[in-house]
Amino acid sequence: MLNKIDKWLIAAVLILVFIGLIMIYSLGTTRTENLKYFWRQLIWLGVGVLAFSILSLIDFRAFSTHPLFLLGSYLGVILLLVLVLVFGKTISGNRAWFSIGSFTLQPVEFAKVVLVLYLAKYFSEKNIEIWRIRHVFISAAIVGLVVFLVFLQPDWGSALVLLGIWFFMLFASGARTKQILGLAVLALFFFALSWQFFLTDQQQQRILSVAGIAKDPLGVSYSQNQALIAIGSGGFWGKGLGQGTQTQLGFLPAPRTDFIFASIGEELGFIGVSAVLVSFGIIFWRLFILASTGINNFVKLFSLGYLSWLFVEIVINVGMNLGITPVIGIPLPFVSYGGSHLLALFMGLGIINSIQIYSK
Repeated sequence: MLNKIDKWLIAAVLILVFIGLIMIYSLGTTRTENLKYFWRQLIWLGVGVLAFSILSLIDFRAFSTHPLFLLGSYLGVILLLVLVLVFGKTISGNRAWFSIGSFTLQPVEFAKVVLVLYLAKYFSEKNIEIWRIRHVFISAAIVGLVVFLVFLQPDWGSALVLLGIWFFMLFASGARTKQILGLAVLALFFFALSWQFFLTDQQQQRILSVAGIAKDPLGVSYSQNQALIAIGSGGFWGKGLGQGTQTQLGFLPAPRTDFIFASIGEELGFIGVSAVLVSFGIIFWRLFILASTGINNFVKLFSLGYLSWLFVEIVINVGMNLGITPVIGIPLPFVSYGGSHLLALFMGLGIINSIQIYSK
C-alpha cells in the first residue's frame, strides 16, 4: 500500500506543515505564548493525520456510490452552520465557531470538503448533459444554501472560497462558455448589490484600498502595508526565526493566520517564501496529473475540486499579503494556524490518497 502513495504530494504537504509549525512557534512575545499555539496546532495536526489515515484506508468508491452518505453529510453541514449562528462564539465580528474548552471548531471548513465531494458526485453523473441550464441552477442551489448561511455569520472570505470551488468544478465538468460568461455577469450584478446593501464601510474601504482608489496607511491599509514592509525587509535569507521586527514587535496583525506568508518573508526571506510556493506548485502538479489520469469522472472532478479549493485560498491569502486582494480572513493552506482548517485539508487529502491507492 505504501508504494501506491504519491510521495511527491505527501512530501510537499509535510514541508508546508513543518514551515507552518516552526513559524507558529517563533511568532510570539514569550516562550509560553509560543508553546501554547504550537502545541494546539500540533494536536490538530495529530487529529488531521489520524483522519487522513482512516480515510486513506476507505475505498473512495464508498463516497461516490452511496448517495445517502453524501446527502447525510451535506445535511449535517447545513445543521452545523445553522447551530453555529445560534450557539456559536463570535470572533472578530463573525459568529462562526463552536467553543469546545480551549479549542474552537469552525463548521464552514468541513463544508468545503463535503461540497467538493457532493459536487464531484453530482457533476460526474450529469457530465453528458451538464450543458443543460437546469444543472447549473441545481448545483448553484446546492452551494447557494451553504453560502447563504456563511454570509449570515458573516464570513465573506469563506463564502467566496465556496463559490470559487463551485465555479471551477462547473467549468471542469464541461459547462458551456456562454454559461460561464453568464455567471460572470451575474457575479458582477450580485457584487454591485452587495456593495449597495450588504458590505460595511470598512469592507468597501478595503476593496477601494486594494484598487488604489482609497489609501489609509493607518486605517484599512495598515495591515497590508505592514505585510509588504515585512516581506521586503526579509531579503534573501531572512532575519532569522524570532528576529523579525514587524512580526515580533506587534506591527503585523494576525502573523500566525492571515499574514503568515509575510511572517515567512521577513524571518525566512526569499528562500522561505520560495520553499512555500514551490511546495504548492508540486501539490498542483500532482493533483493535476491525478485529475488527468483519473479512472472515472468522479476521480477527475474530486481531484480538480480539491485543487481549486487550495488554489482559491492560496491566491486570496498571498494576494492579501502582497496588497492585491482585500483582507478577508483566508488562511494559507497547511501553513496558517487553525485547527479546523488543517483538519479539513487532511480529510480531503485522505480521500485523494484513497484514490491513489484504490485506483491502481
